Parts: sequence; structure tokens; C-alpha cells
Amino acid sequence: MCASNALYMKVKDIMHSATFVSPDTTIAEAAKIMVRKNISSVIVGTPTDPIGMFTERDMLREVVVKNLDTEKTSLVDIMCGTELKHVMCRVITTVHQDAPVEEAAERMMGRYVRHMPVVDDEGKIVGMVSARTVMNALRRKSILAIRGSRQHEHRG
Repeated sequence: MCASNALYMKVKDIMHSATFVSPDTTIAEAAKIMVRKNISSVIVGTPTDPIGMFTERDMLREVVVKNLDTEKTSLVDIMCGTELKHVMCRVITTVHQDAPVEEAAERMMGRYVRHMPVVDDEGKIVGMVSARTVMNALRRKSILAIRGSRQHEHRG
């Protein structure tokens, strides 16, 4: 991406592929997938019918702390269990692939989420962004803007 385009980055420029698991995936299986792919969240469901998200934070706060059996407990058990029904948010905050990176940052900060699915015009999930990815993009953008203004000052 050239410097001038970096100043107008869209979410689709920084997104990575989303990983989907079925609701009957066990917590242990989901964790293994996350480790193998070096990711920190999976979407439960499909690109057109997401049910929820399962994240590293869910693993720590709701699985490890509550000492759940990761080999026997499925993600749907967590989502539908009486005491754990709030472990995974059923309302998934998304951002459109053509939205500016700043919009993704605003949504993530406003909803206190670290992972956000990216959708196309039909609402289908086509990728993911993480807080780290968004912050790195904004950092790059700021650096390029500063360099550009310094170059403009030297010319003038």
C-alpha cells in the first residue's frame, strides 16, 4: 500500500480471514484451533448465520475461572447454560468492509470489544479485525500524516 493510500485505509485493507466453528465444538477444540491458527477468537456459526463469538477472554474469565470441563463442554453449552448465558455475546458488533479504519476503532472502543467481524453489503462475514490490527493501522496512518506534513513544511 503506497503512502497516500495508507491515509485513506478501509477496514478491508487490514482485515484477516475469520475462523468459524460449529456450536457443538468443544471448548478444548476451539482453544486448539485458536492456538494452531495463532488467533484469539472464533465465530460460532457461519458467515451468513453467526451465533456468537468465543474469545481468549471468554476462555479465561468463564471457563478457566469456573473450572469447566473443556473436553465435555461445548460452546453451545456455554451460550445456553443458565449461569453462563452471557459468556458469548449473541449480538455481534460488526463493521462494513468499506468503512474507514477509524470507524472500526470507534465501534470497538464504544462496545469494549477486541475482535470484530467485517461484513459485506449483504451482511455476510468476510473477515475479522482485532484491536491490535486497527491500532497498528492508525499508528501507520499517523506516522505517514506526520511525515507528509513535515515534507510539506520543508517545501513551503
